[in-house]
Amino acid sequence: MTAPEFAALLDARRVARGRWQARCPAHEDRSPSLSIGEAADGRVLVHCFAGCTLAAVLEAAGLRMADLFAGPPPSPKQTRDAARERLRRETEAKTMRLERIRLTDHYRRLWRVNDALGAKLARAADDAPGVNVLARLFHQSVEELRQVEDQLVEVEQCR
Repeated sequence: MTAPEFAALLDARRVARGRWQARCPAHEDRSPSLSIGEAADGRVLVHCFAGCTLAAVLEAAGLRMADLFAGPPPSPKQTRDAARERLRRETEAKTMRLERIRLTDHYRRLWRVNDALGAKLARAADDAPGVNVLARLFHQSVEELRQVEDQLVEVEQCR
């Protein structure tokens, strides 16, 4: 059984793509407390916010646990492959988050340096000693800021 079929069985209303709310059949429910969802792999996700167990919800609906799955149970190899793939995706997402944090911190530090250099450059007279070096440093920091911005955009696009 798919999540939309389970939701239709319980007369649930759709609240978002792949999500429904219904009155829980396992207890006297005046307002919808049962959440029904559809996992990426097609599993039916059921949660009663009043605290009913999945077994109680299924029993009240006249269903078995096996009814929540669209096909035959996965083989041990399929289960291992799915777990391996989930771990790979989680690791990749964590790596991307850490890279985004690192780049954001680097960007903020560069911004502060750039701001301080710009303020010094604005206060310095055009013929002051070292103003050319200061201007060169300022322009280098602006260029590095742009590079880090580009890297941040690339990381965001990988999401």
